Amino acid sequence: MTTSHEEKMRSLRDVAMTVREPRNAQEIAESAGVAPNTARKYLRQLVEINRLVAVERGRETLYYPDPATQRFDQIRDLIRENTKRELAEELDAIESDTEKWKQKYSVKTPDELRASISGEPEEERMSRIRDAEDWEYFEHRSEMIGHALMLYDSVEGDLSEYESLTADA
Repeated sequence: MTTSHEEKMRSLRDVAMTVREPRNAQEIAESAGVAPNTARKYLRQLVEINRLVAVERGRETLYYPDPATQRFDQIRDLIRENTKRELAEELDAIESDTEKWKQKYSVKTPDELRASISGEPEEERMSRIRDAEDWEYFEHRSEMIGHALMLYDSVEGDLSEYESLTADA
């Protein structure tokens, strides 16, 4: 089976953009099914356009997704995919869930909730751990929604202007 150049690059980009820890070009190339030299070339290009960050560690270069770019992409996607009202309603639901956990467990943070599992039956410990994980996710999601709401009008206007320009072309 022959894989096109475009498919290889898409695979490389997909792997590089989803690594959880910095990886070298060889590791990314193996996961993407491309040659290491090809990977290095395109990984450098992804660094140049701020999609990846490259760090030198010893004699090798490690790559990982640029956190700022990921954050802005998440905010843009929230704006593209939701109305202001939908975002506000989701934010309200998150706040409601967070308040329920605080009251239910008599804690103020996800870490306090994790610390409260000692001495609890296994089912309760697992429930608290899941709730703490959900709480942390909701904190992140809440932060992203807050940024999206603050930037909504500006970004939506920019997106609309771009879409009208491309429609005219």
